Amino acid sequence: MRYIVGLGNPGLEYALTKHNIGFTVVKAIAKEAHIKINKKLRWSLFGRGRISGEDVALVLPQTYMNLSGKAVGELFTKGLIRSIDGLVIICDDINLGLGRIRLRVKGSSGGHKGLESIIHMLGRDDFARLRIGIATESHKGDITNYVLSPFKRKEMRNVSHVVALAKDACYYLISKGVEEAMGKFNRRKVGTS
Repeated sequence: MRYIVGLGNPGLEYALTKHNIGFTVVKAIAKEAHIKINKKLRWSLFGRGRISGEDVALVLPQTYMNLSGKAVGELFTKGLIRSIDGLVIICDDINLGLGRIRLRVKGSSGGHKGLESIIHMLGRDDFARLRIGIATESHKGDITNYVLSPFKRKEMRNVSHVVALAKDACYYLISKGVEEAMGKFNRRKVGTS
């Protein structure tokens, strides 16, 4: 079974922010696959279903981004995930331009506090993560205000396209595996118009 975990912050005030694009992708998958994300654990909401003939669980941590490791760790301590190979994290990436996605099977947090929390909690970094580019301009210093702000209206078309691209990458990963999905999707980019 694959556990697809979208990172974000709970609450309406964060729903449309750049930092919540992981939530947005998981909710788009849930809608298309008719999976209700309504079961509660202590630190997350989740729902189970089937995609491409495979069992999946879609997970939305409710801990706030910087404590995402609590929610992911709980999946392991409760015995829901038995192998790190079953875990896929979806998150935003300020170092990728809007419209790009990047799938990796291991690596550092790259400064992403949610990934940092997960790596710290699990004591390892060898899990799949799908990073979704949110950068529309270069940034230096504190990026908090940027990631916690909504996309501009003129960017929404690219946001819709990259969410669809990330959703397609997840479907492909579920049916074909991470390595094949990396080969197919890491070079793709949505248009910039």
